[in-house]
Amino acid sequence: MITRTLIPYEHEGTPLEGVMVADAACQVPRPGVLLVHEFTGLGEYVLAHADRLAAEGYAVFACDMYGAGIRPQNHSEASHHSRIYRGNRRLMRRRAQAGLTTLAASPFVDAAKLLALGFSFGGCTVLELARSGADLLGAASFYGYLNTPFPCSPGDIRGKLLVLHGAQDKVVPMDEIPTFAEEMERAGTDCRIMIYTDVGHGFSNETLVTDPSTGSAYCPKTAGRAWGTLLRFYAELLNEME
Repeated sequence: MITRTLIPYEHEGTPLEGVMVADAACQVPRPGVLLVHEFTGLGEYVLAHADRLAAEGYAVFACDMYGAGIRPQNHSEASHHSRIYRGNRRLMRRRAQAGLTTLAASPFVDAAKLLALGFSFGGCTVLELARSGADLLGAASFYGYLNTPFPCSPGDIRGKLLVLHGAQDKVVPMDEIPTFAEEMERAGTDCRIMIYTDVGHGFSNETLVTDPSTGSAYCPKTAGRAWGTLLRFYAELLNEME
């Protein structure tokens, strides 16, 4: 049975509240996934992804980047809170690491098998976490921000990366792709980038309101394909440990 458990934790004096999602009937530690929300904050739309991963045999910690009780009610509030971390990538990395540490400490989790997944703001977050040298087998970004003020150097990223992006995305435009790819190449990172030519931002968010001005729209077909790619990516990383 898939259960959700509210987990209080803290980072640099800020109280946080994440959600651990796992199959409680499983008695053995399993691979753990740090799941990072979009700019709208931790909510049901991202917990649905956690449920699906838990059903596949993962233990998932949906972390809280903003703080306990901070759940934006509109885009203006969401933009305000997300800008704090997008403008301070060191803080973003440390806050994400607090979530990863909480995940690794869970009795549900095999701490030698840690993965990360993020969407949009969360995609940016997991890429920054990977750049920081976090102990991850791999990290996957769905339509995440790719630019960074602190490009990685050889040896910084310990795991592999998967970046899934929509060519019609106006929030994270395609001209960010070459710079990101060059950064990964210079660092010698094992990174695969998949471009979906007919979709834009937010293609995996079922709650998204279509917005042509930003190229944002949910696409169930692409969402399904991207999810399959993610599961194969994680399975490959875990099989390499056998």
